Amino acid sequence: MPVLAMAVPVPPGKTKALEQHLVEAVEHEDFEETIKGFGIMHESWHIQETPQGDLLILVFQSADPLSMLQKFSRSEQALPVMQKNFLRETLGIDLSRPPPGPPSRLIFEWP
Repeated sequence: MPVLAMAVPVPPGKTKALEQHLVEAVEHEDFEETIKGFGIMHESWHIQETPQGDLLILVFQSADPLSMLQKFSRSEQALPVMQKNFLRETLGIDLSRPPPGPPSRLIFEWP
């Protein structure tokens, strides 16, 4: 199953806000329905602490991850709108625009 992985710098002092946002998102009444509606089979968010600051590592598994991301970016449903606003305001990620570079490329996988 194809995977989309992204690493995003977390601005200083924003990691707790990110964690709180995820608690709110998961408790949203249509969380599961929304995730499944985008064709996401697995999604995980990871914080990697580095000397340069925290990184948010996002991992999505979907039949067509780039299509899934485009569909999410255009969605007007309550949960995706909440998440897009949070990501834009807190992390500076604007999902209504294409990413500045190509998607990550897989260099190793086991099994």
